[in-house]
Amino acid sequence: MKTLYLHVGTPKTGTCAIQELCTLNQGLLNSQGYCYPEFPYSYPGFGKRRNAVFLQRPIWKDGVRQPEQEKQRFLEGMDIIRKHFETYDNVILSDEGVWGSSCENRKSIWPELKEYSDAHQFSVKIIVYLRRQDLFIDSFWRQRVKGSRNKRSKIVLSWDEYVKDCPETSYLDYYAELEKLSSFFGKENIIVRRFDRNYFPNGMIQADFLEMIGLKLTDEYVITHQSVNVSMSGNICEIKRVINLLPDITDSEYFFLRKNLIDINGVSGSEYKSNMFSAQETEAFMETYRQDNRKIAEEYLNEKDTDLFDMDFSGICKWEKGNPYLLDDIIRFATATNLNILRKMGKENAALRQELDGLKSKLRHPFRTFIRIVLKKLNIR
Repeated sequence: MKTLYLHVGTPKTGTCAIQELCTLNQGLLNSQGYCYPEFPYSYPGFGKRRNAVFLQRPIWKDGVRQPEQEKQRFLEGMDIIRKHFETYDNVILSDEGVWGSSCENRKSIWPELKEYSDAHQFSVKIIVYLRRQDLFIDSFWRQRVKGSRNKRSKIVLSWDEYVKDCPETSYLDYYAELEKLSSFFGKENIIVRRFDRNYFPNGMIQADFLEMIGLKLTDEYVITHQSVNVSMSGNICEIKRVINLLPDITDSEYFFLRKNLIDINGVSGSEYKSNMFSAQETEAFMETYRQDNRKIAEEYLNEKDTDLFDMDFSGICKWEKGNPYLLDDIIRFATATNLNILRKMGKENAALRQELDGLKSKLRHPFRTFIRIVLKKLNIR
């Protein structure tokens, strides 16, 4: 039977690395009977590598949601997949937004997908990577503050303000969501993985993902070994949050400052490793999910009497705004920004000097310049 592998995240679990793997190695995947298709849809702020976006994005027109258009888009996308099944036994889709949308504005995803797959006789396997809930919400907030390369972030809430009434906690009841998936597709078709490099072959999520779909990472695969979407450190995130507050700033200025922050992020993160929760806060937060997490370990990973995640929080250091490294990061940011401005001005000045020298030459030799213009007009070389 043909198989649709649907990778649904969760958010901030190496999704970009998986999508890059599938995109860069399309030919190799094809030769082994797998396809990572592109779709003729575009969504502002979403890259083409996220090929399952059509499953989860609502469609709006003049401020009114269009459920019929959403249904039509779903059917069109699934028909494209069915067309690929004529050539390949396996089709891969990936988008981390599916997990959250299935909890909120696209709750009909699973019954629609189940109905379609049954009608057209292909199996659906859901692949989901789970991150310890405290780390998930920490990373999710940082990403919201960071924003994307082509969409400005408007998040200005501090961590303490955000976590008091965090809307994303609905994403964190992993067991309930997995049980919902199982009710449609069966437990045997829900592939659950811990997002933890200690559990990946050679610490690589790409190798782990390939194993989950029945393949093996070999030297033939192209892997960039670059972190595609790195979280901001606590200090860099705080500077970025303040930038998000600035009212009179153009998009080009905003993205210029954002890039400068990302450039110094690595140094900042290595000097001051910190979490947004303290050790005590983490323990209290995780205790809420502990029993259901243990059910996941037993029912989906066949690990009895085992915690799904490491529950030793003794090494956690909470980020504090008064930390001694913040001033260093502000100086780095200011220096990097000024240097980039000076270098840009230097290039622009060099180009202007070159243009000015050309004008001077033309003024020194007006007759030669006139003849050159005439010959050009007459198309004579």
